[in-house]
Amino acid sequence: MRKYLFLVLISFGIISFAQTLEQSSTWILNDSISGGKLVIDLDNRLEQLLKSKEQAVCKKNVYVPPVKLSPADKCATQQKIMGYKIQIFYTKDRETANKVRNDFAKQYPNLTPELIYASPDWRILVGDYFTRQSASSDLRRIQRSYPGAFAVQWRVWCRKAI
Repeated sequence: MRKYLFLVLISFGIISFAQTLEQSSTWILNDSISGGKLVIDLDNRLEQLLKSKEQAVCKKNVYVPPVKLSPADKCATQQKIMGYKIQIFYTKDRETANKVRNDFAKQYPNLTPELIYASPDWRILVGDYFTRQSASSDLRRIQRSYPGAFAVQWRVWCRKAI
């Protein structure tokens, strides 16, 4: 009887110190170069630790390049945007600038000239264009009468721009 009791105590002791199977997960990773597979069995506690570390490190803001807006998209939020105007004349004398502006208005009634003071000069700017290319046809036509005309980057009215 002692032998049986001793055998039961020994087997019970061995079972109590034996490893218990805990839930584990399996990760399968593929090697993109050789095409081989790597199988990893992870304990759940280790997997949770890896996931928490990954979330802490990888949740940083990722740079997203700004989207290039079309002129129509810009005009939805602003009245004026950067575009192009045609500068036909500049001078330091306001009276001369007014005379040139009036002559231009008679010669080209479909284009509205603007007299702008940009210290120390008075400038006559014409038209509202989104791009330099859209201003090129009017620029060629205007250069016949005003050979010094050129396209200049300026703030333009969205509703008027071409």
